[in-house]
Amino acid sequence: MVRLDSGQDREEEYTSIFLDAWLTAKGQALRALAEHLFAAIQSAPSGRMRSPRRDAMERKRFVVQNIAANLAHLALSPSHMPGNVLAISTAKTKPTRYERADYPRRILGKTLRELEASGFLIRHAYRFKQTTTTVEPTRKFRGLLDRHGVRFADIGRDAGGETILLRARQPQEGRGDVRRRDRPPPKRLIHYADTEETMRLRAEVDTVNEMLNAAEIEYDGEPVGPIRLYRSFLLRSPEDPIAFNLLGRLWGGFWQTLDSKLRHRITIGGEDVADLDFSAMHPSMAYLKATGRLPDGDPYAIPGLEKHRDGAKQAMASLLSRAGPMRLLVPKLKAKLPEGWTAKRLVQAAGSRHPVIAHLFGSDCGVELMALESRILMAVLLDLAARGIPSLPLHDGIQTRVSDKERALEAMRTASEQILGVALAVGEKPIWRPPALAEAA
Repeated sequence: MVRLDSGQDREEEYTSIFLDAWLTAKGQALRALAEHLFAAIQSAPSGRMRSPRRDAMERKRFVVQNIAANLAHLALSPSHMPGNVLAISTAKTKPTRYERADYPRRILGKTLRELEASGFLIRHAYRFKQTTTTVEPTRKFRGLLDRHGVRFADIGRDAGGETILLRARQPQEGRGDVRRRDRPPPKRLIHYADTEETMRLRAEVDTVNEMLNAAEIEYDGEPVGPIRLYRSFLLRSPEDPIAFNLLGRLWGGFWQTLDSKLRHRITIGGEDVADLDFSAMHPSMAYLKATGRLPDGDPYAIPGLEKHRDGAKQAMASLLSRAGPMRLLVPKLKAKLPEGWTAKRLVQAAGSRHPVIAHLFGSDCGVELMALESRILMAVLLDLAARGIPSLPLHDGIQTRVSDKERALEAMRTASEQILGVALAVGEKPIWRPPALAEAA
């Protein structure tokens, strides 16, 4: 998602990571690289021009270090894929709780232009009348990463940054194209005043972040650097009263967007991880919502999709999450279904399998189910943290040390029973490993 200068989000075909104003150069290697960039763009005084004031130079050095840390994160984090870009708002807007108050934003645009002129980054032109600047590191910058020996652990993070986010869906005008109606609506960050609830929510996220940053989490044997998760809540409309009862999912972990075939590279405290999840969590909670009981059998056993389980899973998620009827299959879902399937056929098949929850299809109840999911997951994480068991949250499960697997599964069952009144089924998913590693194990 690209955050616009106005504070709005929009979807793009590429993935954009918004500038993190709190990232900094912690390790000596990254500090040396940032100083190289600073020296390269620092104009030498000539004639009667006065030398820059020391405080002005330090503000610029601060910005350069922050940009260097963000570009290094983009280049080195295992969660970022080729083609990802960095979105940077250079607009002069009134500060909100989501922005860093001491960030010298007025010199950000000029610094970016200077770094571009010196060949360290590429700036992309504005798109679709939007005003967000997007940048990516050049080969020259990547060469400096190699030359200075910058590692992911060299990236640090200053204290601060909001971890409880509230967004509101924006009205969608002029969306006559069915293909566009099937896209998520844009969202805008909403300011809110702190209450006992928001302070409690923030303290809980802080506890999880402290646990993870002390857990010796590594990827390919390398420390992964600062971890900062945040919870993202939703309002269905900007006019809705401020509330924190929709969505609430945790975001920000590199493992959450990691390809499943790369998960074997993660270790916690030098130990391999087990991948644990709640089985058919959203359909199960939908049944509890509608009937007070769990479904019989496998909720993903939809007639005609017996050999397309991934398609059945995505179909149920889409039907429960969408606001309005499904009229078109989005490409990612269509690719997982049998040849010739249409949206109408899918809705009929899912409805015949689940007549007691068919009225929830297209009702936008997905954001309510995700709120329950996130409450359960936070309860699991806090329980395990209190027992010294670090765990990496996904949305409907966790990854934890193999030696902690049984205690983690029990915590998942307990948390779901406490919140839902019934324990959800839990299990372990096998982690794919290259054949050589699998044989060695």
